[in-house]
Amino acid sequence: MKIQDISDIENLILNQVEENVHLDYKAADALQKTAGIKKEVSKDISAFANSDGGIVIYGVKEFTESAKKHLPEKIDPIDRNLISKEWLEQVINSNISPRIDGIKITPISIHTVKDKVVYVVEIPKSNTAHQAGDQRYYKRFNFVSVAMYDYEIRDIMNRKKFPRIELSFEIEQYTSEVKSMFPITQTFNFNQPQRQTEKKFKTTNTLSIYGRNNGGIYADYVNCFLEIPASMLDDNEYNHIDTFDKDGIAYKKIYCDNTIREIKEVITPMNIFKYWPSRYDPILPDTNLRLKTIKLKSDLSKFSGTIFWSINADNAPKTLGQIDFAYIEKHRRQETEESNE
Repeated sequence: MKIQDISDIENLILNQVEENVHLDYKAADALQKTAGIKKEVSKDISAFANSDGGIVIYGVKEFTESAKKHLPEKIDPIDRNLISKEWLEQVINSNISPRIDGIKITPISIHTVKDKVVYVVEIPKSNTAHQAGDQRYYKRFNFVSVAMYDYEIRDIMNRKKFPRIELSFEIEQYTSEVKSMFPITQTFNFNQPQRQTEKKFKTTNTLSIYGRNNGGIYADYVNCFLEIPASMLDDNEYNHIDTFDKDGIAYKKIYCDNTIREIKEVITPMNIFKYWPSRYDPILPDTNLRLKTIKLKSDLSKFSGTIFWSINADNAPKTLGQIDFAYIEKHRRQETEESNE
């Protein structure tokens, strides 16, 4: 989410974008020069850093009715002469331990009112746990900041000690002309008009799986098992893999890792490739690597179901995840529409 000017704030209100684990609205009175308010600011900001990062918008009032709770009602501007960006920055830095690197505070001016602003505070996800001004540790849970258990604090502090691999999925679609391997010999009669040979096309869909290292150290070895509905997979490519039942749906298990094979030589004229032995390619922090490309069936509209996975990386704890195929396909359609505009 990018918030750069007052129109972005107005769009949040117009579209009734609800608070979530990555977004929080605060009215103007959430910033006051009192000890209690300073602790509350440190609690909210540290909770985002301890969780998955996010944005706090100071200067947007929520509805008070229970039915509209957590929805933005209107802009509730802050007087920058009383509460400056520098004051807010100092409150955050002096009341949270250790300091959070990478925090960005953007004052957004209200054009119709002099010296009135909305403060947008962007908080990155941190690689360690941060303590608020009341000597407690907090995390984001639904719409609020809640105190953390000891094991949760330890888990955050271990972010620097392990690689942490998260998967992303991208559908790529190609359409190509189908050409016969054997040319058709035609007899031409110049006295009759020739019929245009109808071209045939085929669509190929692939699902690329990327591993991103969000941990503090690089990942030498990444092993991942994907459980994918068999109905999505290209039959010719994956018929040799056994199916198993999962909640009444036939699944196949596909393995992927961070190995690569480099080309040793190309034998002409048949373009036969010879490869060096495969090797593991480390995934550096904050970088992506394509782990696997899977061939899908041609008609995406018939696909449904959930993809499950498990990941092991070096000495990091095993992680599990899942994603609905409909979400991946929706993202592909949106990108296609945007590229066509």
